[in-house]
Amino acid sequence: MSVTDLAATNVGPRRGVQAHSSAYLTIAAGHAPRGEIAVHPATLASRCRIFVRNLQIEARIGVYDWEKAAPQPVVVDLEFGLASDLACQTDRLGDAIDYAEVVARLRRLATDRHYQLVESMAEAMALVLQREFGVPWLVLSLSKLAPFPGAAVGIVVERGDRP
Repeated sequence: MSVTDLAATNVGPRRGVQAHSSAYLTIAAGHAPRGEIAVHPATLASRCRIFVRNLQIEARIGVYDWEKAAPQPVVVDLEFGLASDLACQTDRLGDAIDYAEVVARLRRLATDRHYQLVESMAEAMALVLQREFGVPWLVLSLSKLAPFPGAAVGIVVERGDRP
């Protein structure tokens, strides 16, 4: 039985018997743990998280005329939870959130329209991550680099409940 087969079985522990977190590995190795049936960790609340740091994006953002004339740099820091740990077990991109797609989608979002405020751009990014990528929780920091020489200004948005 492979790890992928175990993910598909989705069996739970017998009444009164608690499965330990590594039980599915024991079964995958051909050994049945005594008195229990494994719960694949992918079916449990995920404690894994992905992060993207210092993502520089050219964005159409700002309220002043000079900000509307050309895109300006923003930096995104992002941390988000996974709906399951399945990709950690299978090592398959199809079981993961492809962070290259996440980055590409955030870049498109930043240039698709002009945003007046960092608040509205950050909210749009958070909604896309939750709706299109199924992210259960996230922390997103969006900083504008151009408004004040030597300083960044921005917002931190948190959505969802961490496990």
